[in-house]
Amino acid sequence: MKKLRIALGAQLLFFGAWAGHLLFSRNAGGPEFYLETVPVDPRDLISGTYVALSYVIANPKAANCAAMPDRYYFVKLESRGKTAVTAQGLVPVYEAVDCSREPRDKTGWAITNAESRAGAAKYGIERFFLNENDPRKDARSGSVVAKVNLGRNNQLQLLDLVYKAELQPAAAQAAPVAANQEAKEEIKEAPGFQPPILPSGE
Repeated sequence: MKKLRIALGAQLLFFGAWAGHLLFSRNAGGPEFYLETVPVDPRDLISGTYVALSYVIANPKAANCAAMPDRYYFVKLESRGKTAVTAQGLVPVYEAVDCSREPRDKTGWAITNAESRAGAAKYGIERFFLNENDPRKDARSGSVVAKVNLGRNNQLQLLDLVYKAELQPAAAQAAPVAANQEAKEEIKEAPGFQPPILPSGE
């Protein structure tokens, strides 16, 4: 009985330490920023419910990226003015601006993982698990941005998925046209309405 208690206590201590490590490493990263995503198949019946994500930075086009070796290399991520509109307002969307076998400075370099190839980077943030009732499990391609930060050892950490809230140009143009047409119909139906007589040729 005593041995069982010791074993249980050791397991609790181990899992408590592991949870603390995960929490600390998650909060130990740099500033949060966003990445443009292309969601793919949102479900896996064996593993649970998740959004499978592909990123624009998964195919870095910047200098030196095509010459990188397979597997591990570094991709420089920076804000070059690109933004996305969300419920929280404008957020910075980072882009891949360079690739290197080793980081050349202290900030902005994300390491790729063993599945990476030259020009086709994987970062270990390609799945975001969700509750079955979370509406984001059916997120459409390009409708979300990934909130991330760079943790220890230059590893990207996926913190959240945030819906974009961009107004579609076609919808914006259709609204005033429809309103103008309705106004014309109301004028025509008004009592005593007489269409104007235009000069010949007009």
